[in-house]
Amino acid sequence: MSMATLIMGLIAIGGASFSVHAEEPTQEPVTLVIKEIKPFRTFLTVQKYNLENSGKTSNKIFNARIELSFPNGSKVTLPEGGHRWPISNGQSQEINRTFEIPWAFVQSDSTRFTIKILRSGETISPCEFSVDQLSQFNRGYICHTDAGLQSEQGTPAEQIVRESVHVRVFTDRNSTPNEIPKDALALRN
Repeated sequence: MSMATLIMGLIAIGGASFSVHAEEPTQEPVTLVIKEIKPFRTFLTVQKYNLENSGKTSNKIFNARIELSFPNGSKVTLPEGGHRWPISNGQSQEINRTFEIPWAFVQSDSTRFTIKILRSGETISPCEFSVDQLSQFNRGYICHTDAGLQSEQGTPAEQIVRESVHVRVFTDRNSTPNEIPKDALALRN
């Protein structure tokens, strides 16, 4: 294997940084400095589900659940066991369930996931998240229905569906030790 092939292989593996010190190719050996990228723990907390308006004017009780999916095909359904939450217009369901995202799901300091809201046979268009620069800061997201689009399409105000799921993505790199949950559920990779 040539030295150029070795160096290119190291760059491709982990973005290794290197320096070559040689005045003449046959006199001094090549010195490589490999910078190790230390893994960090990444978490996703599903905080709550809100059903502000189902689009139905009655005070009907609906059954809802949330589905998270990841690019490798892993899926998580909340609540667990295939059950659903009973909920009606104007109510919220506190969830506060934290999952640890495997290091294998973190690529180039980012991860991706999709959230689907399933309510009484209706599937709301999923929200797709690409979370970049995980190592730099924690953040929160809201997956919600697009009330503006519904309004533009002529949906009467009382029939506009308004529901949302609040999530938080964070790492142990940007959190204090007491912020890291001890009861986080590990996702399968």
